[in-house]
Amino acid sequence: MLDFVCYVKPDYQVNWHHSLLCEYMDRFAKGEIKRLMVFMPPQHGKSEIVSRMLPAFILGRNPKAKIVLASYSADLSSSFNRDCQRKIESEEYQEVFQDTKLNSNNVVSSAKGSWLRNSDVFEVVGHGGFLKTTGVGGSLTGTPADFAIIDDPVKDSVEAMSPTYQERNWNWYNDVLFTRIHNNSSILLTQTRWDVNDLAGKLLQSMENGVGEQWTILNLPAIRTDYSNPEDPREIGEALWESRHGKEKLMMVRAQSIRTFEALYQQNPRPTQAGGEAYHQFRTELHSKEVHYNDALPLHITFDFNTVPYMTLCIWQVVGKNAVQIDEICLPPPRSTTRDTCREFKRKYIGHKSGLFIYGDPAGKKNDTRFEKGHNDFTIALSELQEYKPSLRLLTKAPSVAMRLNFINTIFESGFMGCNITIGINCKNTVEDYAYLKQDADGGKLKEKAKDPTTGVSYEKRGHTSDANDYFLCYVFADEYSKYLNGGRSGVPIIGKNVSKNNY
Repeated sequence: MLDFVCYVKPDYQVNWHHSLLCEYMDRFAKGEIKRLMVFMPPQHGKSEIVSRMLPAFILGRNPKAKIVLASYSADLSSSFNRDCQRKIESEEYQEVFQDTKLNSNNVVSSAKGSWLRNSDVFEVVGHGGFLKTTGVGGSLTGTPADFAIIDDPVKDSVEAMSPTYQERNWNWYNDVLFTRIHNNSSILLTQTRWDVNDLAGKLLQSMENGVGEQWTILNLPAIRTDYSNPEDPREIGEALWESRHGKEKLMMVRAQSIRTFEALYQQNPRPTQAGGEAYHQFRTELHSKEVHYNDALPLHITFDFNTVPYMTLCIWQVVGKNAVQIDEICLPPPRSTTRDTCREFKRKYIGHKSGLFIYGDPAGKKNDTRFEKGHNDFTIALSELQEYKPSLRLLTKAPSVAMRLNFINTIFESGFMGCNITIGINCKNTVEDYAYLKQDADGGKLKEKAKDPTTGVSYEKRGHTSDANDYFLCYVFADEYSKYLNGGRSGVPIIGKNVSKNNY
């Protein structure tokens, strides 16, 4: 596919992500991938490859292939159709795929002995393969499909977040498109994400619930924030296509609208805040920023030892009363163990010499049947991280959920007693926790349940990173928290006995 793109369009500017996308297109064209989703930011070249180049490539390899292509409007789909025809008629294409030819005339309607060719459908002369394009919501009656391509099923945020359009697109996918495929058909959905309930979101939710088809996902955010995708060669913080859409420009987009940036550019749409959020004073535009690791400062790491959907380790650095979360490690099963989490930390922060403090739920000190007698999550963490000469910092007991929520909300709102909290934009799970975790009627955290479709295990969808951070923040701001509990007066310290208070 990449060779084809470069040959028929010699001036095409190939970045590494185009090469990777073309590898997936090869596998899709060969039938190795039957269900494929591609998520990329706008203006990063996905439509050129997926909707203009890929149909021509498939028909060159197999002139009998039956392809349908849909986009948010019939006009846009027709433009893809016309572009594809121009490529097929080009001298370069005909040198490569000599058997794939179009009718020399514009044949609007089907007639005996004529091969259709118009802006909605064209057929390959002598073979019967075709490309038919339509708008999402349009008819595909009588059209079987070997390959179905959907490119951006919504045109803007108004449609994307409208329950009416969401349901329309979902019904069209199931009632129209899906009725045109057969056992060997392949479906490709490419889009920029807009909302959690867009077409991709509904398909992903069905897959997560174990009732939908399994999809292969190629997800390429505008700025890399973690190392979850081994095919992505970037370092954290680097732009996807720096020469075309540099990081400085992308950060300007983020400054204007974090929701737009997270959805369209990072492919990480979030539910609309509808009220009742536990951390209701948290504002992404104020409290989530680009942050950097300082090797001259100690690291503060705090655990939440739940293992599903992941084990949580949040990583902080502190200057005065400014606490900055620089990273998070959220390992899903089967790596959701204390040992694996510590080893991932060592991989990322190899050679750190400026001190390490460990925080977490005091309940982690109790004997656990998972470990041999005398061992618990904290003894394992201390052992695994002994090269950092760690110090354990635990509260005598877990602080009241309602009170620690109020305390942290007050810091977010007004910087209580000069305290300040910043969450790195790379800490996706943490930002989502603070933005969307709901508050219970008793003032605590309302933790929505979900079930793993494979194992049947129930788990709490949100709350893990913020729980880990609560233990850290109530310790590192212990004096302020005590005064908060006592209406601004000094109170009894809540830190545990025989625990290092070394502040470096």
